[in-house]
Amino acid sequence: MKQNNKKLGVMPLGIFFTVVIGVLLAYNLFKGDKTFFLSGKTSHGHYQIELKCNACHVDSFSSGEQMQSACESCHKKELEKVSDSHPKKVFLDPRNAELLDKLDARYCVSCHREHKPEITRNYGVTLAPDFCFHCHEEIAEERPSHKEFEFNSCANSGCHNFHDNSMLYEKFLTKHFDAPAHKKKQALPKRTGLKRWLKKNKKKEPLVAHSANVDVSQEMLPQLVIDINNATNVWEKSIHARTEGNCLDCHYKNEKVVGSSFEESIKEGTLKKEHFQLSAQDMLDKCSTCHKKQVESFIQSKHGMRLPHGLSAMNTQLARANVDKQKNIELTCQSCHKPHSLDVTYAAVDACLGCHQDKHSLAYKASPHFKLWEKEVQGKLPSGSGVSCASCHLPRDKKGSRVVVEHNQNLNLHPNSKMLRKVCMNCHGLDFSLSSLSDYQLIDNNFQGQPVGNHKTIELIKDRVNNK
Repeated sequence: MKQNNKKLGVMPLGIFFTVVIGVLLAYNLFKGDKTFFLSGKTSHGHYQIELKCNACHVDSFSSGEQMQSACESCHKKELEKVSDSHPKKVFLDPRNAELLDKLDARYCVSCHREHKPEITRNYGVTLAPDFCFHCHEEIAEERPSHKEFEFNSCANSGCHNFHDNSMLYEKFLTKHFDAPAHKKKQALPKRTGLKRWLKKNKKKEPLVAHSANVDVSQEMLPQLVIDINNATNVWEKSIHARTEGNCLDCHYKNEKVVGSSFEESIKEGTLKKEHFQLSAQDMLDKCSTCHKKQVESFIQSKHGMRLPHGLSAMNTQLARANVDKQKNIELTCQSCHKPHSLDVTYAAVDACLGCHQDKHSLAYKASPHFKLWEKEVQGKLPSGSGVSCASCHLPRDKKGSRVVVEHNQNLNLHPNSKMLRKVCMNCHGLDFSLSSLSDYQLIDNNFQGQPVGNHKTIELIKDRVNNK
């Protein structure tokens, strides 16, 4: 009997702990900390959306095809755009069937596995660094110049990029390898958006703010009226006023006040502060009516990638990057573009340095690039002569006669050889540019000095050309 009593005493204790654990799990699942359920730390590229599990996992036990579709929902267009040098179709060729036994490169997760921090390297790669060997073990025989290289060095900066070799293929390197370090004409492409609009609308006059100079002595909402006047006085001098971007286009989301003028709303007492406040998603919707391409690229970036998944806007306190977390800045369109002045000069430098605190960013204002930028801002150099943060990380993308700013700031950042065409080679030769992008000390001090020696890739190309 005594033994049975002991068992009965243990059972309620087990039930109690089961209930406690169940409640804890349920709370964290619906209201608490969902990171409790992560099987491991996510990579630098995906940590922002790690709590949106179904962004990658369609269901609890997703198949390989389902996971592949999830990857492609975000990355397929980008891979197609750069003509992915290892597309899926290569590995579907029957002649390459035996290679799939060693490395099944049909699926992104073969190389990029999340929640494996102990084996995750740059770009979220979880394979051993010598994985190129599986398919290219004969490279030393095919190209004797590669005999001295280790297989874990294939992806060194300026050598080979698995998906995107558009800046490193032989024809391109051969064409540009002997260009001088500094070109005679050094300038970035001039943005064409405003110029094109003004050309089409020659007779349009800038808008005038109807709410400017409203009598602020009235009793109703005096501070709000002051704020409106201050904002609209700034707005009247902005590009939006010049291009017919009116207050109503962005504000007045409350149906009760739509159609009333500012003056009438103030007198009637229907105008409230919340009528002017926009959420991050509201802002994207408003901005995209005129800036669709820019918004599309912004939400693909690390600044905006949380928003299309229904998550709150990214802020500095959530960032893994070296940023000033004390400011707790939310990343939306107006984080960089002041909503009324639209000062692109502020967006190009001060907005970036207001958050980023890494060595490269902190060294920028002592760099030759910044000195050129200062002179451009002061009107001492023509447009495009200076180099701001945005010049490199939000490059000007030229498509025919049209030049637009790419708002996906990480598109050409990793690997950094992506900067060659759209950024560096507007002013510098290929050898100088590639050698600079491979010199990590030079990157840390924001290119204050010269790269050490020539890049090995350029030496190989020179030898190849000379021996033909």
